[in-house]
Amino acid sequence: MPVTRRRAVRTDPGLAARRLALLALFEDEFKPGSAAEALERLATERDVSDEVRGHAARIVAGVAEHRPDLDARIAQQAPAIPVFELGRVERTILRSAVFEMLYSAATPSGETIRDAVSLARIYAGDTARRLVNGVLGSISRSSGGGVSR
Repeated sequence: MPVTRRRAVRTDPGLAARRLALLALFEDEFKPGSAAEALERLATERDVSDEVRGHAARIVAGVAEHRPDLDARIAQQAPAIPVFELGRVERTILRSAVFEMLYSAATPSGETIRDAVSLARIYAGDTARRLVNGVLGSISRSSGGGVSR
């Protein structure tokens, strides 16, 4: 019988922070303006480290600050689906990943894309995973994978 290997579950702080930010920003989709409060509640409930909390807080604040620019960039790369018609999970993942790719010099684009695709697969399925991968790959190529400020 062939031996199947299970993928090791990644526990790095970047992925944990992106998941926490996703959950807080997802709540914000239903109750605008609640992301920071949701983040604090979720971080306390989950007893996350200061490093994870801080990274997630930077993502949440950045998405709030740059939302129009992020949506415009997403729309540019995925013109067939208006941003407001994307599923809430996909839209939230894309906004947070695009924010990190464009405005966070501390995080490599490859790591951000890998984690966003993983979160899309977990929370929204394979179709969302492909959409997120395609949009983020296009943005990475068009921006040179670097930071634009």
